[in-house]
Amino acid sequence: MFKTPKLSKQIFIHGLTIVVSLVVIQLLLEVSRNSFLLFMPPIGFALFLFTTYGIQPLIIGALNIIILHRLYNYEGCQMGFWTNGFFLLLVFSTINLMIHTIAGIHFSLIVGIPEIFLLSYPFGYLGKFSNRGTNPHQPPPTQPSDPSNKL
Repeated sequence: MFKTPKLSKQIFIHGLTIVVSLVVIQLLLEVSRNSFLLFMPPIGFALFLFTTYGIQPLIIGALNIIILHRLYNYEGCQMGFWTNGFFLLLVFSTINLMIHTIAGIHFSLIVGIPEIFLLSYPFGYLGKFSNRGTNPHQPPPTQPSDPSNKL
């Protein structure tokens, strides 16, 4: 049978931190989108895309790695900051795109606040396992010794 994941305080705090930072950054980008796009249109659009898909994943990935080190006592990281944050950003953007497509609601504070509460546990698990879910410096589990192999 399928094993249901156990809800934990660490995963909730991890997800809450990631989702709050994603919502705040997205709200700031929504507010400043017109300013970006009106600044010499091709250059402003390029700056907006660079900020959205270049700088934001770095911030989210670094935040995720810091949380992994603090909450779960991980040492080192198996993936880069950018790919780690880009994965979380793509999941968050896909959810917002689906809300916009299905309900016709643009991202705003009205959408952001329920997302914080609804997506905290899922993003806690995604954030934890976006680094492949293991502690790279943790020793492998030991196998029980074979009782027939006694000297």
